[in-house]
Amino acid sequence: MDKKKRGIALLITMMVITSIMAIIAISFSYLDKVKKDAGVTSAIIQGNLLYSNSVDILKRFFPAGSNNSDKLKILYTMPMMLNESKSAFSLNLNCKPLMIGPPISWLNRDLTRRVPEKTELTKKVLQNIIEMYNIENPSQLEREIIQAVRGEHDGNEEFTPRITPQKGITSKAQFNRIITNYFLENDDKKVLTVPWEKYFSFTKGDNNRTKIDGKFLSAEFISVAFEIPIEIVQEWDRDQETLLTFLHNNGISDPLNKNIYAKKALNAMNCETTYAYRDRQYGFNFNYIEGRSSNFEFNGQK
Repeated sequence: MDKKKRGIALLITMMVITSIMAIIAISFSYLDKVKKDAGVTSAIIQGNLLYSNSVDILKRFFPAGSNNSDKLKILYTMPMMLNESKSAFSLNLNCKPLMIGPPISWLNRDLTRRVPEKTELTKKVLQNIIEMYNIENPSQLEREIIQAVRGEHDGNEEFTPRITPQKGITSKAQFNRIITNYFLENDDKKVLTVPWEKYFSFTKGDNNRTKIDGKFLSAEFISVAFEIPIEIVQEWDRDQETLLTFLHNNGISDPLNKNIYAKKALNAMNCETTYAYRDRQYGFNFNYIEGRSSNFEFNGQK
């Protein structure tokens, strides 16, 4: 009996020790997670500070309303890098033109009542893209994009949004969700091959004074909007020829709508910033438009 009791006691002891070890392991795992979470939280705070500083720098170099075509060209081809050896701090600011084509939100006629030509242009570009990439269900894709732009839902009476949808597509991430939903519903892989960011800009675009860039329009947008082969547009020397001259030389005599196209390069860009913090790389991106910033997104650890 004594041996049996000692065996039972030993078994209970081993079970207790195993439980304690398991609790300790879980505790260490939790502490490690807390430490990592604290590191990410600190990195987000650091990112917010760098975001504010980056915007201040851009305001200084590209103030609202000024013509900075030459400086913008340098920025778009050569990222700004900052390194500090003592603290091992590094920052990389990489910017590209934002208004390379019409804001996709111009599809909402409520936003373009004073200049309806904005909606007509945007719809023409969308329809030409759908045809060019041979999208399998063109009417559904166009309908879903326009519904999102107008803040409408699909009309399912069983589902009523608790929060009124925001009108307009203000970020590429929002637009990507629409494209993904269409793909899942139709299994149409062609929609995923469209470089949408080369045809449209993703910003509010709800100001009647909003225009698209007069200097840094994408070749893809120009090709689709004016029906000029992409190969010809890519050979265009923008330093030697204005957009209007280029169009005239390619048989397009219609004047550019001054309410749509800016005469000069716009101080409007999308910037992606990467920085090192505690031996890890993090990133965020934002829009800078004529002295104002928007659409800040923390991208997390790289």
